[in-house]
Amino acid sequence: MEGGVGDGDNDASEESGVPQVEYPIHILHDDDEAAVDIVAVHGLGANPKYAWAWLPKNNPPDNPNYPEQPLNWLKDLLPSKLLSSKLRCRVMTFNYESKWFLDAPQVRLSNISDNLLDSLRNNRTKATNRPLIFIGHSFGGNLIEQAIVSSRLHSEYKHIAESTVGVIFLGTPHRGSEAAKWGVLIASLGGLLGSTEKRILKDLQKQSGTLTDRLHDFSSWLFSESVPVVCYWEQLKTDYSTRVGPLRFMKSMLKEVVVDETSACIDGHKKISLHTDHFKINKFYGRDDPSFLQVYPEIVRMAESAEEMLGQRRNPTAILDDRNAQPEQLLKFLRAMKVMSAKDVLSDIKRRKGGRVGNTCEWILKREEFSAWGAVPDPQLFFIAGSPGIGKTMMSTFLVDELQKKIERVPGKALAYFFCDDKDQDRKTPIAILRSLIWQILLQKNDLFDKIQPEFDVQGSTIVESFSTLWRILDGILRDERAGEVFILIDAFDECDKVMRKELLTCIRELFQSSSTAQTGKFKFLLTSRPENDILEELNGVGTRLLMNSASVNNDLSMYIDFTVDQLAKRKGYAPALKEMVQNALKNEAEGTFLWVSLMVADLEKEPKYNVKHKLKGLPKGLNETYARILNENISMEAREDVQFLLLSMVAARRPFKKREIASAFAVWKDGLVLSSQDVDEYADICLLCSSIIYLDGGADDDSATINFCHQSVKDFLLDGHGESAWYHTSGDRANLALFQVCWTYLVAEDFHRGGLIVRYEIRHGKECCVKVGSRDLKYLFPKYAFLQYASEEWEEHAMANNPVLFDMFTFSSTKDPVKSYPRVLCRLKVDVAYAPTLQAAWLLHVAKEGQEGMVALLHARGANFNVHDTDIRTPLSWASYGGHEAVVRLILNTGEAWADSKDNKGRTPLSWAAKHGHEAITKLLLSIGKADPNSMDRFGRSPLSHAAEGGHGAVARLLLNAGSIKPDLRDKDGWSPLSYAARNGHEAVTRLLLDIGEVDPNSMDTYGWSPLAYAARGGHESVARLLLNIGSVDPDLRNIYGQSPLFHAVGHGHEAVVRLLLNIGSVDPDSRNKDGQSPLSVAATCGLEAIARLLLSIDKVEADSMDKSGRSPLSLAARWGSEAVTGLLLDEGEVEADSRDKHGQSPLSFAARAGHTGVARLLLSTGKVEADSKDKKGQSPLWWTVHGWGIIQERKAIAELLLDTGKVEFVAGIAELLDITSLARTGQVQYIAHTIWPGTLPARHIIENRSEDGPR
Repeated sequence: MEGGVGDGDNDASEESGVPQVEYPIHILHDDDEAAVDIVAVHGLGANPKYAWAWLPKNNPPDNPNYPEQPLNWLKDLLPSKLLSSKLRCRVMTFNYESKWFLDAPQVRLSNISDNLLDSLRNNRTKATNRPLIFIGHSFGGNLIEQAIVSSRLHSEYKHIAESTVGVIFLGTPHRGSEAAKWGVLIASLGGLLGSTEKRILKDLQKQSGTLTDRLHDFSSWLFSESVPVVCYWEQLKTDYSTRVGPLRFMKSMLKEVVVDETSACIDGHKKISLHTDHFKINKFYGRDDPSFLQVYPEIVRMAESAEEMLGQRRNPTAILDDRNAQPEQLLKFLRAMKVMSAKDVLSDIKRRKGGRVGNTCEWILKREEFSAWGAVPDPQLFFIAGSPGIGKTMMSTFLVDELQKKIERVPGKALAYFFCDDKDQDRKTPIAILRSLIWQILLQKNDLFDKIQPEFDVQGSTIVESFSTLWRILDGILRDERAGEVFILIDAFDECDKVMRKELLTCIRELFQSSSTAQTGKFKFLLTSRPENDILEELNGVGTRLLMNSASVNNDLSMYIDFTVDQLAKRKGYAPALKEMVQNALKNEAEGTFLWVSLMVADLEKEPKYNVKHKLKGLPKGLNETYARILNENISMEAREDVQFLLLSMVAARRPFKKREIASAFAVWKDGLVLSSQDVDEYADICLLCSSIIYLDGGADDDSATINFCHQSVKDFLLDGHGESAWYHTSGDRANLALFQVCWTYLVAEDFHRGGLIVRYEIRHGKECCVKVGSRDLKYLFPKYAFLQYASEEWEEHAMANNPVLFDMFTFSSTKDPVKSYPRVLCRLKVDVAYAPTLQAAWLLHVAKEGQEGMVALLHARGANFNVHDTDIRTPLSWASYGGHEAVVRLILNTGEAWADSKDNKGRTPLSWAAKHGHEAITKLLLSIGKADPNSMDRFGRSPLSHAAEGGHGAVARLLLNAGSIKPDLRDKDGWSPLSYAARNGHEAVTRLLLDIGEVDPNSMDTYGWSPLAYAARGGHESVARLLLNIGSVDPDLRNIYGQSPLFHAVGHGHEAVVRLLLNIGSVDPDSRNKDGQSPLSVAATCGLEAIARLLLSIDKVEADSMDKSGRSPLSLAARWGSEAVTGLLLDEGEVEADSRDKHGQSPLSFAARAGHTGVARLLLSTGKVEADSKDKKGQSPLWWTVHGWGIIQERKAIAELLLDTGKVEFVAGIAELLDITSLARTGQVQYIAHTIWPGTLPARHIIENRSEDGPR
């Protein structure tokens, strides 16, 4: 047994033993012009002379196909086969003393691998940079792994790993072998007879830690360098009982599969099974050996790509990210995305978090599942989950760097990454994520924009506003084969907006769970996140999940502690003993949390040396206890209320505050002052409070610096109040109340005309409207008033987010429940809504839209007007009706003050909006007061009933129809009736409801002559069409202004069931013609609808060869649009002219040639009834169209060859450029080549001279 107790075919005769090794490297085949070196390494117990040779004794009886002499495939087969592929090589074997039993040398695997490296270095002195391919059998593969791992650590050997372009493993026990335990047993017994080497055998046992570590290191190298690896494993059991000499009494135990599939294969890399046993997996009897035919092509592939791989590895190509060096239209698209450079975000994160310490994070490269993720060709998701502060973002920055290096060394790959941040509006939404990913990929793969450009040209920048559109774009990019392999990393996905991320999670899950037939592309996603329930549930069972816990980061954390404490000790002058004490204390208590360590080091920085030991005795447990201690011990009682304000503001902030912004806000809260930017400096010290958990990003002297929590977990801690028992705990609504109070107080200052500069009244559409002034019109004030931009943009959001507590503050006095329990920080500022009437009006419109009944009532009680209009002339009642907020609608109507039938700028009333969105209760309310006109028509002539019919809202439609004055057949400006809308959208119940009224015209026609039946047919709504046809007065053959009947629409949209329904009526003309003279069959042929075409052809009245006004038959149309199935169907009918001509003289064959429909052209030529060289009225033949057509060039080439094969076509200019010389020669055009295209040229003469009857040899 090899890899366990020895190699089977050690020698030509069993008695000769294993010879001593004299020369480690033996050159089997040399070539001064070799392009690649191939090095084979045998396994344990092997005779170097026969390790790779097929011996005649293994030949099956009476089979002449097997060699009569030993055949070494590395020498006798491989070089000649590679040369036939124009690949010159040098083939070497590495031979070593591999005896493990009876007088075995006492060596370790590392000794042998070092010998391999020395030998290779000495034999490649003149070819150091030549590509290198390794082939390892059994234990030889383990040696190769160790050699490559070792070469990366020693500069004198690095060129070996750097030159390696592929590895072939033949039965290598990467994860050990059960057979190895028998080897250990036998070796132990053999010790009675002589020396044995048990150490190597023990290392080859399953679950061997040595093997695992080596495979992890080797996997890291595979990931970084993208080296192709192929692993082969044996299918048959191996009988090695005859190879153990005096221990043959154990024969019954010594027959098994030596290296199974699990051990022989490396996850993610190509694996192939061979129908052989362990002895013969590396020996082939000849070029027809099935195993050789599996191994040889992989070696060829490695050799063919070797030079390109090394060229890219040694001269990496930087990832493109210059947005300005792009085509003009692509540049416009990229600018419309408004994306912050991912590289800048990454640099900012590295600057804030500091550099990586030592070899931290590198452990993940050694994880087999991670290496497999990077290697497998199929789409893969890798999800890293970990608790707060464990180093996920640092890991992500490391992986971005590693992926970037990997991609720069391998052409055709792309990388995009995104770091979520819930403190930054531009980095916390799914739309922001998708924009950035698309932006980065397009910078690297410009040609992918061609799929996006047509839509962008039409819609402009609006396409980047929709999540659905952006996902569709990204999905299309990832599945486009031109994209190549795309790596995508999204860090801190838990910081993506929780409400909005559900849709993105669903899309990601579906992307990886799509069926194998739909699964295209080579994309890889890597997500990091806290283990939050919604994320875990959505991604459950998708891809690979890695839990990043204290065990996995323990070594990294230890290095980090050593480094940070060393720096601390240098700054503070710690004695060695104190330094060691600090290091040990932090290591004992860290629990895998880097953030905890950094907080503790920051805390120790403030301590005098004499107090450090005392401090170490009471280190807090975990992050929450740490934050609590920092706040309780570092914040004095006098400063706590100020700190409360700061913490509340930061918790609620919709983006990070700039230094001057928070200082201005603090001045308002503290002293009620609205100060200019230059006067807020004395309040800026608020930023220095809680410096252990809050930092200024940009420096204390930088006014544009932003203030942030040191980590997202701080915010979670503050919100995790469990009853808000501690002074620093809060809730989201209370935090938003604090900021709303500051925003309101700031905006209602006289400086801003009591809110009149922020929201003002203007006359729009003849009405006085409440108009919000945008930032563009206010920006002239921003330099003077630092908090104005934030307050004017976000005040409403904070008002909406704190609704429950704000309602309490308005409703109860500060001495009554529940307000008396609120902290003083929330009672300092008072909000008088009546003091700022324009802000009050804007607020009323907003709360009505959101359905906040209590706030609507409260604002009205304080003087808000229910008839206020916004810029769309919408009232609070209009918005409440639109949103389906029944309680708010009832409240407004009960006051009797609101105009129940007021129209907005689209002419729509509250009733129209309620009907459009199917709000039955609100519709009933509005109709019950008798002031809402059920027949009111908007600017487009739409009535409430038409809106209800369009949406299929049967209950609302019934309410409207029961209104006494309703007109059920009102037409809009395009002539559509409610019945038209119901039929178009397939709403059967509403259609029946309208028909039962008896007052609607079932044959009503819109401006373009479309009837309800035509719309039902177009949409494929069979049940609605049947309802209409059951009405005796419905004309089933009614034509529109283009001469199209309902049958045309059903055919054109492929609705077979509706086509069948209409044809069964009997009064529908199946062969009617539209204004262009086309029949339904013509439409079916154009659309390639075989089943419908067959259905129409089964009717006697249908003319199979009818001509439209352009003289084109259904066959011509099928050929033009490439429907092979319909073309075959029409030709099989026998009633069509295969060579008909349209009014321009073009035949079906000409159309097929022009568009590159090879299958159609082949069908037409096979009839023998078409003229291959027909000329149209311009003298253009089908062959001419293959040159000048618009179809795919490969398809047009194929049609040109079909035409030339007939021998009946005249040559046309440009055919030589379309077809290469070999194609022309193959089709028999030798004289044309020799005398017309390349007269007298060597290629032409060569083809003529070597041409057989079937073409060139």
